[in-house]
Amino acid sequence: MRPIVIAVSALAALFVLPAASLADSHAAARVASTVLPTPNNDLHLSAAHPIPTEVAGQPGPIRIDGCYSDGRGTDGLTLVHHALRLVNTGDRAVSAVRVRFAFYDAFGDVNATRTNIAQTRLEPGQTLDKINLAELSDAGPPAKITCSVDAVRYDDGTLARATP
Repeated sequence: MRPIVIAVSALAALFVLPAASLADSHAAARVASTVLPTPNNDLHLSAAHPIPTEVAGQPGPIRIDGCYSDGRGTDGLTLVHHALRLVNTGDRAVSAVRVRFAFYDAFGDVNATRTNIAQTRLEPGQTLDKINLAELSDAGPPAKITCSVDAVRYDDGTLARATP
């Protein structure tokens, strides 16, 4: 078995991009190959490559204005990370946003979905760049990803969920 847990936690520290990188969405693609030591041997990751990403339709007070994904891979594993620009168009402060990512295969079918929670305060009218929401895929790099807001936690603790 591969030491994935160690690799993922160590990799998360490597992929933090400055918020300004969201405007330059190709910045991650220019990063060179990374070598990460693991207990048994080295994990060699390919250079980051962009993955086509689009925002799914999303009514509600939290809007995704930009979504960018890229991936690095090795030995059939792909670390996919995302950069998002979130906007609070509502009239209540938000303390967390759960974002859903749908991973499409080369045939246009969804082969996996993932959710990530951005624990952050987002005031009404505020825009926030959220970098490095990451996941590990053992199915290789997806052909396309869509992102959407799945749920919102307001400051008062109430929840709003997207309807299926």
